[in-house]
Amino acid sequence: MQQENTGAQRSKEEEYLFQLAKLEMRIRAMSAQEREKYAGKIAEVEKHLARLTPAQRQALAGQLAQMEGGQPAPVQQPQAPEGRPAQPAPAQGGAAPAAQPQPAAQQAAGPQDEEYEEYGKDGEEEADMPAKGKKAKRKKRKGPGCLIAVIAVFLVLVAAASFAVSWYFNEINGNRGKNSYTATVTIEQGSGPLTIGRVLQQQGVIRSAQIFRLYVKQEGVADTLQYGTFELSSAMSYDEIIEALQQTQDDRETVRVTFPEGITATQFAARMEEAGLCTADEFLDVANNADFSQFEFWAHRDEDPAQFMKSEGYLFPDTYDFFVGDDVYNMVARIYQEFNTKYLENDLQGKAEAMGFTLTQYITLASLVQEEAGGAEHQADVAAVFMNRMAEGSPVPRLESNTSSYIKNDNDNNYLNNTVSKVLGGWENIPQEVIDGYDTYSREGLPVGPISNPGLDALLNTTKYAESQYSGNGYYFFVTDINGNYYFNQTAEAHEAQVADLKASGLFPG
Repeated sequence: MQQENTGAQRSKEEEYLFQLAKLEMRIRAMSAQEREKYAGKIAEVEKHLARLTPAQRQALAGQLAQMEGGQPAPVQQPQAPEGRPAQPAPAQGGAAPAAQPQPAAQQAAGPQDEEYEEYGKDGEEEADMPAKGKKAKRKKRKGPGCLIAVIAVFLVLVAAASFAVSWYFNEINGNRGKNSYTATVTIEQGSGPLTIGRVLQQQGVIRSAQIFRLYVKQEGVADTLQYGTFELSSAMSYDEIIEALQQTQDDRETVRVTFPEGITATQFAARMEEAGLCTADEFLDVANNADFSQFEFWAHRDEDPAQFMKSEGYLFPDTYDFFVGDDVYNMVARIYQEFNTKYLENDLQGKAEAMGFTLTQYITLASLVQEEAGGAEHQADVAAVFMNRMAEGSPVPRLESNTSSYIKNDNDNNYLNNTVSKVLGGWENIPQEVIDGYDTYSREGLPVGPISNPGLDALLNTTKYAESQYSGNGYYFFVTDINGNYYFNQTAEAHEAQVADLKASGLFPG
């Protein structure tokens, strides 16, 4: 099969060079006036010539030599200026060729094929012989520029086809880019080739589920693919992937770990250490410092020097099965891959931009909503209050959320106090730029980064803020009681009165 594929590529390349040679011959046959008239078209051809490899230039020179007078292609041709193919060198032994080729602007028309014979000097067809004694009218024909345009379009199409062929063979042979990684992939029982391909594409192992399905069908191996959990690399060829999927499951030990919505990156790391998969420090080092640019969301993250954890917000909370002894990078990639899947499936980038945010700002707001609202029922309402505060002309532009503030109270689940301070060994060790970056009582708008890892409900409900009854009508305050009820108010006075009432009733948390 590989030989047939290589032959197909060679055939396309030969056709491409043949058409280039024909076009070059036509340009050489043009008068100076024609060359000036069609300078733009000629420039397009020059670009194609400039992109040829040395081997392709030599092959093109051979084509030109044959068209000019049947001379064989020279062993090696010197590079011609401006990307044009070099002219054939004189024959060995000092004998000059019968007709020495001249530059395209000076050379007379050489032997032309049928496409060119019908054109006269000025681009018109020669007059037909009169029929039955009547003088025939001269037909206006399209000039050589039209032919150049047609062939130029053909060359573009051939180049596009060549790119597609190259992309296809790179895909099936595992040449998918420099950032390869290993993913833990679970195939459900009863999955067909297309379903398997979609799982592999979502996990970043392959780039096209449809091509994988067609390849499996072509090879006749659909019935041999197994279900289960596999470790697959994005650098594997389709044949290697198929071979791996044909193996019955081994007895490698796996550990299942569940990460609840709203936990922090350090809590993710602690659970991985508790499961015996890696140390917390190893997990955080990879999650914060390694390159995961194979995932589409990665390029859309904001990075601020004041961010405490670069991974915060992108570690998707879910239940995962990890292989014992696996590389830490692969385990972190498994978690990031799940976020990337949700990112693509739910168009989180589009949702962020619709709200006027970057991806990081959107995730940051969702993390605040996750911490303040908890369950899905009140998430859109809480998001509405925060959006009201950030609206232009708001009388209270600071979010003033106790979940990210200077307040040193363990009951508030405060990111600075409960997470940053503990990691750094005390509040006094927190850099001032980090405090300023996360204290929502002193800074306007959002913190510099997420304060937890929100679940899908919080991510989606945050975008529904405009559907809340509290959106855009002056509600800037809310408070909860110990039973999980929410109270929304428009003024600070009404809010403080509500808090006092809850305290008097013994319903105020804390």
